[in-house]
Amino acid sequence: MMKTAIVLAAFGSRNKNAMASLDHIIKRVNEAYPDVPVCVAYTSKTIRGHMEKAGEAVDSVPMALDRLLEDGVTHVAIQSLHLIPGTEFHELLSLANEQMLKKGGFNRVEVGFPLVAGETGLEQVADIILSIAEEGKGENDAVLFMGHGTRHDGSIYYEALHRIFQERDKTVHMGVMEHQKEAGIDVIIERFKADNVKKAYLVPFLFGAGWHVARDMIGDSKESWKSRLEAAGIECQPLLKGAGEYDRLVNIWLKHLDDALKRMNRC
Repeated sequence: MMKTAIVLAAFGSRNKNAMASLDHIIKRVNEAYPDVPVCVAYTSKTIRGHMEKAGEAVDSVPMALDRLLEDGVTHVAIQSLHLIPGTEFHELLSLANEQMLKKGGFNRVEVGFPLVAGETGLEQVADIILSIAEEGKGENDAVLFMGHGTRHDGSIYYEALHRIFQERDKTVHMGVMEHQKEAGIDVIIERFKADNVKKAYLVPFLFGAGWHVARDMIGDSKESWKSRLEAAGIECQPLLKGAGEYDRLVNIWLKHLDDALKRMNRC
């Protein structure tokens, strides 16, 4: 007999503010699939380690899958809650393949795409992000999205989003915290000076508005993006909502999950 479950695979966060995104998407998934059990797993080993020390243990994806197999689940849809197809998304693909080939394992394991996937997905996400960016900003204000950054080749998606933003609205920018100097805060500040930007809205391009937002985006240290921009004479207005708090973006994750479930139910 077929028994289905959903695993929501998030990078993870130990920051309470980031939980708003996760709570929101869990609620939406439960509403969409009331008869399917949903569990949450964190893909970040570091975050899981911190939570374990604090007495708040959370499953890794392999741990969640082991539990489901013990419960007699036969078919699993793993939905990536990552923003781009980077290292952790590709690890989910490898894991799904292993699980499908394992003797005595699941009959079927499918992985739902992250928020941005492929050229069509890129355009769709860019449209929604631009609509978020353009709400309430003045004509000469800039909007700066802060992405995480990655060493993985998936970093091209950050660059591609920035290119689309610039084609449609020169005042909207995508930057990253790590691994890509050409999209880092130094380059952005120079760009803002050249464009005579006086005010910038800072928006996380992260699943939740958690630790990176509190430290790297708006923190009190001289190195935070807010401090760096203000030191350059640019007024900052942070918008503290993660991607998972916007229904328009969650709808894309839900579409990817629905696609994964449809693939799984194909004989």
